[in-house]
Amino acid sequence: MSLNCEEIDLILKEFPLKGLKIQNIFQPSYDSIVLELYGHGALHHYFISTAHNACRLHPLSSPPPKNERPLRFMELLRSRIRGGTILSANQISKDRIVKIDVVRSSEDGSPLLLHLYARLWSGAGNVLLVSDDGIIVDALRRLPSRGETSGATFVFPQARDPGLAQKTYKVRDIEGEGLFWQKIEHLYGQSSGHLSREALLKNARESYGRRKSVLEARLLQLEAKEKEYDQSERFRQIGDVLLAGYVTEIQAKKAFARTFDFYENKEILVEINADATPAQNAAIYYEKYRKAKAGIDEIRTELSRTKSSLDQLSAWMADIEAKQDPLAIAKELRVGGAARAKERPKFPFLNLEYRGWTIFVGRSGKENDEILRYYAKGFDLWLHARDYSGAYVFVKAQKNKSIPPEVLQAAARLALYYSKARKNLGGDLHITQAKNLRRVKGGPVGMVIPYLEKNLYITFTEAQIREIFESAGAKEEETRI
Repeated sequence: MSLNCEEIDLILKEFPLKGLKIQNIFQPSYDSIVLELYGHGALHHYFISTAHNACRLHPLSSPPPKNERPLRFMELLRSRIRGGTILSANQISKDRIVKIDVVRSSEDGSPLLLHLYARLWSGAGNVLLVSDDGIIVDALRRLPSRGETSGATFVFPQARDPGLAQKTYKVRDIEGEGLFWQKIEHLYGQSSGHLSREALLKNARESYGRRKSVLEARLLQLEAKEKEYDQSERFRQIGDVLLAGYVTEIQAKKAFARTFDFYENKEILVEINADATPAQNAAIYYEKYRKAKAGIDEIRTELSRTKSSLDQLSAWMADIEAKQDPLAIAKELRVGGAARAKERPKFPFLNLEYRGWTIFVGRSGKENDEILRYYAKGFDLWLHARDYSGAYVFVKAQKNKSIPPEVLQAAARLALYYSKARKNLGGDLHITQAKNLRRVKGGPVGMVIPYLEKNLYITFTEAQIREIFESAGAKEEETRI
């Protein structure tokens, strides 16, 4: 429930704003601002929220978390009223609209008067900065339907007719200690609105559950793979045994070799290809041996990384649970406006760590060009949909290692998925090393001509694409092709 008119008046009386100097402005979420004020020998923080069913204004007991990126309205207020002094702050006509008059010096030294209006109507709240001649400088929420946009004339809502019977309101009797604004801060901070601690913790737990499930599923896959790869020496032994000869048996439409295992001194059945020679079947097991031998270190490295990610996730959740300040939790979760802002990506394109290999995906001409200029090296593998515009996909080369088939297939599927061929669920691709790409002089940004390329045909399903993102611990993102 939002503050009523009597409660607004009481808070403005308990904490008068007149004479306080505006030191800074912060924007914890898309529907709130915080004024950092100095006066009476101390620094104060004043919170204004237009959240649905939680419209309110009151001081804060502790400083809010600082924004890590510039936000439009926050930066506008900083440029216009930071350094100014509050002349008055009053509710107008019991209409839950608070007018804050601010004066500051203009560039020529003359006083400049501006008005900050906070309309605390649930579902229609807004904060507007208005010049002294009645022109809207900007608004927290730009609402063209209400005429609340930059440059529009500010039209103050028509005051209620004092002759009409009006509903009377009372200040709520809220449990707790301190002044009324302190009780309100605690009440809303713990259990009201999308920025309440209760709502934020719910979001955090849901996010934690999803991420934990992905990591635990990946951990099970890696542990199964490690167990399989630990048998690498056994694959070599089976290859030796098959070379010594065997009798083919067909069971349930599968072919098996019945032979004597001279390593373990017993007769065994080994699955084989019925159409292949003993040497060819032995080669299959030798290849499994080489793959397992080469891959066991990568699997163990990824296992360690996945376990570390689970530990970090648990520590993150424990830290969230321990925080009492809802604004600090919102900053961690990045929900709503400043809180919803994503961390600045390390790479200006899609970057995945898939089964121990790095895959870059450029989803636009600009991203493709960025990878080509600054990130791709000569021996990196380049993939691109043939005859369709779309992403450049690069698999980063690793010294003395060849790209595993499953990694190559994942990169190929991403190249088709992030292209105009997506709807076909399959198609042909160009494949070559980055050193064989030549830029088209005067052509579109990122355009290249490949040389010495090979062709690969592959199909994909939505489930396979999801598996790639889940294995890489990332969310599927919308294409920008």
